[in-house]
Amino acid sequence: MKKLLVVLPLVLALVVLALPIVNAAMDDEDPKLCVEGKWLLVIAAKPSAIQVTVPEDVRFGDQQAGGCATPGPDVPLITAVRERGEHHWIRVKVDGKHASQPTVTASYGNRVQTRRNNGHDNLNFLFFVR
Repeated sequence: MKKLLVVLPLVLALVVLALPIVNAAMDDEDPKLCVEGKWLLVIAAKPSAIQVTVPEDVRFGDQQAGGCATPGPDVPLITAVRERGEHHWIRVKVDGKHASQPTVTASYGNRVQTRRNNGHDNLNFLFFVR
C-alpha cells in the first residue's frame, strides 16, 4: 500500500505534464493551401503565423476551390490570404516568433525552400505559379 501511495502521485504528475505537449502538437500542425491545383505547405509554423499573397486571378482555398487533384495532408488550411495582382507569384510570410527553430520549410508543388529561423524575424518565401 505504501508503494501505491508513492507511485500514484508520480503517475499523476507525469500525466499532467504530458498534456501540454499533446496540445502543442495540435497547435503547430503544418498548414496547407491549394493554389492553382498544387498544394502550398508550410512546415513547422502555426497557421496564425502565416500570411499568403496570391495573384488576383488564381484559384485558391481547400482542395475543391483551389483545384487540387488530391486531398492533401490532414492539417488546417491557411486562412490569412490576400489577393493582389503580383504577376504569377505567391508570396509567403511567416512570423518567426511562432514558427519552429532553427528552420522553416515551405513547398509549392515540387518546389521546396528552407529558411533559417532565429525566432525574431519574418521569413519570406516566393513561388512562381503557372
